[in-house]
Amino acid sequence: MAFEIWSEKWRPQKLSEVINQEHVVERLKAFIQEGSIPNMIFAGPSGTGKTTCAIILAKELFGENWRQNFQETNASVTPETPIMIRENGVIKRTNFEKLAKKYFADNSSDYVKTDSLEILSIDENQRIKFMPVKAISRHKVQKVVRIKYEGGTVRTSLNHSIIVMDEEGNLVSKKASELKKGDLLITFKDILKGKNSKLEFKKFKPSLYNKLKSGYFKNPKINKIFENVNLQPDLSWLFGLYLAEGCFNLKKEGSSGQVIFVLGYPEEAELADETERKIRSVFGLPVRRELGSSGFDRSRKSSIQLRIFNTQLAKFFAENFYDDGEEKTALTKRVPSFVYGDTLENRISFLKGYMGDACGKWGDFVRYSSHSKENLIDIAWLGRISGLDTSCFEGESRIVWKSPSASYLRAEFFPAKVLINFFEKLGKRAGFNWRYYLRHHLYHKKCKRISKKIAEKILKKVKRSKLTKDEIKQLENLLKKIKSPLSFIPIKELEIEEYEGYVYDVSVPGIEMFWGGTTPVLLHNSDMRGIDVVRSRIKDFARTKPINADFKIIFLDESDALTPDAQAALRRVMEMYADVTRFIFSCNYSSRIIPAIQSRAALFRFKPLSENDVRKYVLRIVKGEKLKISEDGIKAIVEIAEGDLRKVANLLQASAALGKKITADTVYEVASRAKPADVREMLELALKGKFEDARKKLQDMLLRQGLSGSDIISSIHKEIYSLDLPEEAKVQLVEKCGEYDFRISEGGNELIQLEALLAQFLLFSKKK
Repeated sequence: MAFEIWSEKWRPQKLSEVINQEHVVERLKAFIQEGSIPNMIFAGPSGTGKTTCAIILAKELFGENWRQNFQETNASVTPETPIMIRENGVIKRTNFEKLAKKYFADNSSDYVKTDSLEILSIDENQRIKFMPVKAISRHKVQKVVRIKYEGGTVRTSLNHSIIVMDEEGNLVSKKASELKKGDLLITFKDILKGKNSKLEFKKFKPSLYNKLKSGYFKNPKINKIFENVNLQPDLSWLFGLYLAEGCFNLKKEGSSGQVIFVLGYPEEAELADETERKIRSVFGLPVRRELGSSGFDRSRKSSIQLRIFNTQLAKFFAENFYDDGEEKTALTKRVPSFVYGDTLENRISFLKGYMGDACGKWGDFVRYSSHSKENLIDIAWLGRISGLDTSCFEGESRIVWKSPSASYLRAEFFPAKVLINFFEKLGKRAGFNWRYYLRHHLYHKKCKRISKKIAEKILKKVKRSKLTKDEIKQLENLLKKIKSPLSFIPIKELEIEEYEGYVYDVSVPGIEMFWGGTTPVLLHNSDMRGIDVVRSRIKDFARTKPINADFKIIFLDESDALTPDAQAALRRVMEMYADVTRFIFSCNYSSRIIPAIQSRAALFRFKPLSENDVRKYVLRIVKGEKLKISEDGIKAIVEIAEGDLRKVANLLQASAALGKKITADTVYEVASRAKPADVREMLELALKGKFEDARKKLQDMLLRQGLSGSDIISSIHKEIYSLDLPEEAKVQLVEKCGEYDFRISEGGNELIQLEALLAQFLLFSKKK
């Protein structure tokens, strides 16, 4: 069964179906009858029908050409989304959370320009390369979709676009909410060129002399000092082995240190011999070799320990092989940044050295394991830029080579439907029986992909003399895609998740795409808030000729987050292309739109929806999906949704996945919200002076149920108004809620802050 997102499935298809916005609907119907619309501002709370009305307008005005004449903006990916960047010439595998810590450090803006930052992308010739990033943006959402594809995962907002191939073989964007299980995403396997890295050992150079009372004396512990050296295969192999089996030890004052390799005994004795030889050859240092005892049986030897006593080396490993700012343990190990940009020979040597944490055979099938999740993602990306077919799963990364045991590579496929459409258009003019070569893909629904080698072989059989210029152009385009590093992988599963926080995007002018995910898939750059994007993408779309229509529509979601400069640039675009383009600005607060735009647009205010409106929508979906829901389940959805119909649909879909009968308990579980009864009981216990009991209730919600501190405070805030307390008391307690919510948002420990808030309730009751 195809996966459908209910917030899209149950989106109204006609203006008459839009709930409780009659004053807006009547005005829009009048515009449809006239066949024209002005520039408009849709202002109001989330989930009240702003986007829905814009889409219905486009469908009514443009018919089957509505998608070509309608551009929707604003979408992003979650902070943990893996990406690869190049900053000041240094390649790093990072994520948006780490970028945000640097670029949004003062927390005062949702849009920042960048310098000397590039992201791994793709150019117009399908070459994998780093492209300049002009800006990073962020905004908050309440829902995301987890996309599990063959070999990896990525999480995006529902309206984020993923790049797919259309039926003509062109790369186009498709909203995440419109994706289905089985759709083919785009990935790559390529060999990025690199240059030999100069490793900075000198910055850890120890002092040659110690200062004593009697003067300076040469430090007797220094056995060797390393200068900066170039990375070479044996050293790269040792680095890979360190990632798998190494650790370091430094005294607190950094006066002495050592590097230790720990291998299995006796099964890895030969590997220990090879490691010792390479250490002596590369570092020119002696190695102390010891046998370690088993933790369960001290009389049994279970490990071989190779120790290098050199403080300079220990400091080098400590700085380069672990997450920045994290505790340096096996859980925080990372592939060093200098490896990604080095030569292919050194990258491969590193991966071979890392076989110390793997099973399998190089050249056939390798499975790496690690306690560090980020490290496994590093390995998957390192393999992809080194021409290897990698995948990333929970607890392991894999490399596969084509062999009898693995007859296909996921990075060597092409969509069969594209070829079938091309040949069906050609018919007999193809000059051969193409149906024979594509018989499996024509008659078996599961055969959606074809080997790129076979696809190229089939296309080269086409008789070009019988083709039109456009057909030859399409043939060349298909061959270009097949010969490129791109390949196509199916979506395995889509899952909507509750989400409270920022999502991020980058602006990549000119190409508007970047690679992201635990293994790379091609994502669409959808940021629309900066002036550069207004001057490029929006302006380009605005000035193009409409398709079978008098004008086009540009719909800017969350337009109140546009920077002032971007809004000013938009005002000029609105004036220049008023004859062919209309703008719809969707926002929560129209006051954040600059006066110059407000004066050029008609304002439509969307009312907050009442509880009765939300109830009707709940019952509509319940009836359509043939669900059963209890009365307390309806009340729970109405309470949590807070008038947002998108949230209603997503809550129902998530709840229905747990069973056909939906109750309040089910709703609170999928929404990760505290049950009002639990919160009320906790507060009453605190007010009665039973602090330990209230604290246990809090710990149950926070630790066992896994609820967030912010959500618990929101629930406390709501329940204060239902407590049997004087108005003055409620005011004072609400003020305390605001204070502790701010503390948590600033990074305070959730458990400590919430317990302190409960203590305020108890102290308040004692005062009264």
